[in-house]
Amino acid sequence: MAGPIKAYSHAVGAGAALIGPARSRLRSVGVYCTAVASFTLTSGNGGATLLTQTVPVGYTEIYIPDDGILAENGVYVSAFTGTGGILTIMLA
Repeated sequence: MAGPIKAYSHAVGAGAALIGPARSRLRSVGVYCTAVASFTLTSGNGGATLLTQTVPVGYTEIYIPDDGILAENGVYVSAFTGTGGILTIMLA
């Protein structure tokens, strides 16, 4: 069992940032945007890429199966481009 899930939000234009605890599991990502957007999540600043995705206008949910993706150094939003976008990142 991966533990309880907590949600964190990150808006386009907020800059790169560490999201949530220093070690966590990425379980899902919800993305809302008013124009096509793309994002990259890494394990810490400059670490291995966990997820890179381009999403269409509107709301998109990305689910990670099983126990999710382990981010040893925390989930870091290294890039998030688009217009009117917000990420909702679910971590365990």
